[in-house]
Amino acid sequence: MGNNQLLVYKASAGSGKTFTLATEYIQLLIHNPRAYREILAVTFTNKATAEMKERILGQLNGIAIHDAASDAYLNVIKERTGMDEETIRERAQEALNLIIHDYNRFRIVTIDSFFQSIIKNLARELSLGANLNIELNNEEALSEAVDTIIANLHQEESKTMLKWILSYIEERMNEGEKWNVTKQIKTFGKKIFDETFVEKGDLLRKELENPKNITEFKKELKAICDEQHKIMKAQAEKFYKILEKNGLEISDLFNGKKGIASYFNKLTKEDYANKNRNSTVEDHLNDSSKWAAKTSKRRNEIIALAESTLQPLLAETEQLRQKANIIVNTCNLSTMHINNLQLLSAIDEELHEENKQKNRFILSDTNALLHH
Repeated sequence: MGNNQLLVYKASAGSGKTFTLATEYIQLLIHNPRAYREILAVTFTNKATAEMKERILGQLNGIAIHDAASDAYLNVIKERTGMDEETIRERAQEALNLIIHDYNRFRIVTIDSFFQSIIKNLARELSLGANLNIELNNEEALSEAVDTIIANLHQEESKTMLKWILSYIEERMNEGEKWNVTKQIKTFGKKIFDETFVEKGDLLRKELENPKNITEFKKELKAICDEQHKIMKAQAEKFYKILEKNGLEISDLFNGKKGIASYFNKLTKEDYANKNRNSTVEDHLNDSSKWAAKTSKRRNEIIALAESTLQPLLAETEQLRQKANIIVNTCNLSTMHINNLQLLSAIDEELHEENKQKNRFILSDTNALLHH
């Protein structure tokens, strides 16, 4: 295999992956009996690590001593390398002797232990303690951090934290979820291990360091919402003023208060939901005769007013309502999630503080740390 070649084997369970990988490893040793010093084999489990080591050493020995059970390996290597059988057996024996006397450099390890070794070897360069503790279970570390936060809520300096937690509780209860404070916050806190949060975490912490940033952002969101409320209430006022100017009552309109007046009334209550565009609105947009109550003495006058003024007003209002619905919902969701982000950042900060105090490093942080 060339130095720049990537060789990928795709195989299902029981199809001989261990045989294939062990053969590849042994073949490298036959080319160079000291190659084990430059080879890193990584597995998922300790069991797989032990099995691979046993397979390689066993087959090297089998090839060296002419064991028929190792002929399958010998034949594949002969075919691939073009070497004669005696040379292969001699090099297998040499590789076996070298590995036995230099076993620490025979590197077949799990992914976890591989990354642990990287972190410990780089501890000084990464400004980590020399006696660094590697934590494999990030949920356990997270649980400890959340427990600390909950236990300290009675303290004066935790008032803001309590506010964020109460906001999160209210949000969950509004969604009809059962509430268990500690359990739910721990579940929510797992988001700090998500790739997106890890990637954006530094920027978020920088923004949250200054409370004024959040306060100003909330003010901006409120101003945007207030502007939409102002626009929609103005549309409703136009509707009622048109009726007043023409001496009309709500009762003169089809279905009275339950008719199109209900649509404009909802706007004054800051209700811009898409469900408001119902069959009544559709009828009034498309048919001017739908505006007038059948019993109204001014029916023809109302229909004419609808064609000239009320229908255009409704069409304009409906466009503005759709826009307001999107903007207001976005602002409300953003405001709601700001508290959640602050809570999440606080959990992340507490976890990092505990890691520092305990000289602990969470293995899942490896990629982010090496990236920096």
